[in-house]
Amino acid sequence: MSNINGVNFKKGKVGTNRLGSDDAISGIIITGPKPANMELDTPIVVYNIDDVESLGITKEYDTTNNVHVYEHLYEFFRFAPTGTELYLILEDQTKKLVDLCEQPAKKLLIFAQGKIKQLAIGLNLEPEATITMLNGLPDDVYNSIAKAKVLEEWSEDNFMPVSIFLEGYSYGGSAASSANLRDLENLSAEGVTLVIGQDFDIAEKKTGHAQKYAFIGTVLGVCASCSVNQNIGENETKNLTHESKKLLVNPGLSNHKTIKEQFSDLQTLENKGYVFGLTYTGMAGVRLNNDHVCAPIILDDDNNINEHTVAYGRTAKKARRALRTMYLPKVKTDPAVNPETGKMLPGVVVAFEAIGDSVFADMERAGEISGGKTYVDPDSDVIVTKVLNIGFKIVPKGNIGEINGTVNLKTQL
Repeated sequence: MSNINGVNFKKGKVGTNRLGSDDAISGIIITGPKPANMELDTPIVVYNIDDVESLGITKEYDTTNNVHVYEHLYEFFRFAPTGTELYLILEDQTKKLVDLCEQPAKKLLIFAQGKIKQLAIGLNLEPEATITMLNGLPDDVYNSIAKAKVLEEWSEDNFMPVSIFLEGYSYGGSAASSANLRDLENLSAEGVTLVIGQDFDIAEKKTGHAQKYAFIGTVLGVCASCSVNQNIGENETKNLTHESKKLLVNPGLSNHKTIKEQFSDLQTLENKGYVFGLTYTGMAGVRLNNDHVCAPIILDDDNNINEHTVAYGRTAKKARRALRTMYLPKVKTDPAVNPETGKMLPGVVVAFEAIGDSVFADMERAGEISGGKTYVDPDSDVIVTKVLNIGFKIVPKGNIGEINGTVNLKTQL
């Protein structure tokens, strides 16, 4: 007997998405007064500025309360791809930056089920709040770097790795005496970035502490608009200025002075790993100076490097997420072994290596890495300890920080 249909084709099942198109998904935690249609300490997700305004967070909300909540969210959506998920928690203004790096941040990451790839954390201080300075920054800002590193490590341990941007509000104004974020004592905070830039004209419309905000919403949006390998300060495509709307025409620092007033300090701040907006002679508009993290640059004897930029961190975090997703279904499977040695057969080793190599091939095709390789330990004990040992090597894309050249006039070439 035969089937009278002749030929049968069925729709196949689709496995895990390997394209990683969710790299823009972001989160933000800010303090501020309760809006009309939103509860404090309650995570939500918004997809555009209309969603934000429906919560009662509007320009008028910012103006009335002398805060930067709408400002941060508007700036995020100004740069992030259309429809990007932004997970948001608004906290009471009595909370400090160090507080936000703990329970509220974990709550937001868990609420988002680990989908958040980059997280901004910032404050709107109460008018009567006092600030104590430490190493050129408010002590709350300086101490939050270590707290944010603990959060970043927690996110890694719980398989939801995230890059963190802290609002370096009320920068003290002295580059020479400010902390060197690339050489913090007893702390290497890969995955944590301190932002001290601001839109001077926006801050000028505020009073008190609000004049000394830092534009974490802008930086978060720019990061969301970048591929994981891309420097958030890229000159070619990351112009922050919107001339017709008069946005980021005059970049400043969070001491509420323009960068023109502090020109001689900018290179020192660059060397010390702060993130802010600047202008280049001969190029219109404002760019972020670089994609720093609060960690030194490390190269060991085996040519391993640490994740000493935002781009390197995002690239490595994406690879770790993707590798875990691809290998997770293989847990508790039963690979064949050589009956004489109890070790995995060569073909099994090759098959497990191919899984990791497929992740790296996808990232290489997407232009996110230069290359990657998977190494499975053929002596892994999958009978008694039942542990498969795998090593991975990734070569990231390079980054041109500056170009040096010499120009001579000659009588002939």
